[in-house]
Amino acid sequence: MRDNRPTRAGVWRAAYSAFFAMWLALLWVMPGQAVAQAGQSAAEAGGGRVSGLKPPPRRPAPAQAESVDAAAETAPRSEHAVGSVLEKMRAERKAAAARMKAREQAFLGRLEDARKRLADAQARLQQQQAQGEALEASFDAYKNELNYKAQLLNNKIGALKELFGVFQQNASDLIGAFNGSPTSIEYPDRDKWLEGFANRMKNASEVSSVKDIKDLWYELMREISARNEIVRLRAPVLDADGESTERTLVRVGAFNVITADPEPAYLAWNAGKQQPAELRRQPTGPYLGEIDAYMDSNDGLSLVSIDPTGGALLSVLIDKPTASERLDHGGLVGYMILGLGVVALILAVLKLIDIGQISLRVRAQQSHLDDPRDDNPLGRLILIAQGSRNVDSETLEMRLHDRESKETTRIHRMTVFLAIIAAVAPLMGLLGTVVGMINTFQAITLYGTGDPQTMAGGISQALITTVLGLIVAVPAVLLHAMVSARGKALVNVLKRHNAALTGEMLEEQTQIHQKRIAVSGSGAAQPAV
Repeated sequence: MRDNRPTRAGVWRAAYSAFFAMWLALLWVMPGQAVAQAGQSAAEAGGGRVSGLKPPPRRPAPAQAESVDAAAETAPRSEHAVGSVLEKMRAERKAAAARMKAREQAFLGRLEDARKRLADAQARLQQQQAQGEALEASFDAYKNELNYKAQLLNNKIGALKELFGVFQQNASDLIGAFNGSPTSIEYPDRDKWLEGFANRMKNASEVSSVKDIKDLWYELMREISARNEIVRLRAPVLDADGESTERTLVRVGAFNVITADPEPAYLAWNAGKQQPAELRRQPTGPYLGEIDAYMDSNDGLSLVSIDPTGGALLSVLIDKPTASERLDHGGLVGYMILGLGVVALILAVLKLIDIGQISLRVRAQQSHLDDPRDDNPLGRLILIAQGSRNVDSETLEMRLHDRESKETTRIHRMTVFLAIIAAVAPLMGLLGTVVGMINTFQAITLYGTGDPQTMAGGISQALITTVLGLIVAVPAVLLHAMVSARGKALVNVLKRHNAALTGEMLEEQTQIHQKRIAVSGSGAAQPAV
């Protein structure tokens, strides 16, 4: 709070200012009277009154008559201004004194309240100190009693500590066995009692009773019995989205849990949530059909495949990549090799069909050599031979050889591509191997050799492309050999008939020539007769 009360120095400055103003005003009109009045005003402002001072008698000059009258009018007004200032100062001093008195009373009131609070705090402190001392004494007493009880318990247990250790170990082992067993579908919350029992045995906080030991034996026997049972029941199953739906299940001992609701499937036991869960992928093969038949069967004996390892073999079957996944591991080179294999297969099939049709026509022509047709190589060869009866043997031989060459070329057409594919496919596999090893070394450079998974992609690509190259090359070689053999067999037929036609035509021409010689010889001998 700001104190607005006037100070003594301020009062004196105001008084001196008023005195100096009055003194200057009166100096002009009444020098002697003005000085006397100014001294009197200064004495009153200072708190006292000046006496015994009289101005010297002096008559005013005629020229100062008007000034005296003016000063006589101004003097009362100045005295009234100084008085009002003094009254205001006295009122402010009284108000300031009242305020100071009120503040002093308020301070005294707060001081008294603080003294009371201090006394209360000291009293509570003494009470808390007394209570703390009492609690400390109780703590010491309880501690001594606890040590005494612990010593009594230790003496009472004695040699049973080793037995309790065995119980604790067995209980801990059973917790893991029960959590990983699908029999927990029917007997939930067994692990909680076992955990409490194991903790009691571990800390030796109390002597184990006969009931606890019998309960442990009972839980062990019940688990052994449940593992020998095949039970049909309804229980919640976790799907791939993490949602739980109730389904009809069959628990086959502790090996597997199967279901046909809504589709036949193997279920995995989720030890964390203590529920059966769907596998991310079912094994391929006849297994799911066996489950469907088993669930629908009402016979006393039915066949179904189980995993004796409790899920390890199922995991291997699930993680086994499919054919499409293996092709994906081969990358672009693998797909190129596979494309070459498809081309080789299509080409071989087309050539076998083509050669087969030609062989059928040639066989039909062989049965009708006297009626040649131009829809087969043998017929065209016979037509060439029949059209060349009047030519010499060399020309005939050249014509037949030319036709044979054209038919041979047509029969072996496109067969060379099978040989090319058979040679290129292993080279493509080798290319994929090199690319896969490059990727492997790049992964080693980036991530090191600590994690084999980083190198698995490149090694897989190298092996898959090598296998694909061999898979394409071996059948391509066999198909090329088969097509070539069929073509060569057909060409040999044409060659054999070519030789036969050439021999027949030469023999026919020889006979004609001999007849001509005989005719000419007989005509020349008649005149001699």
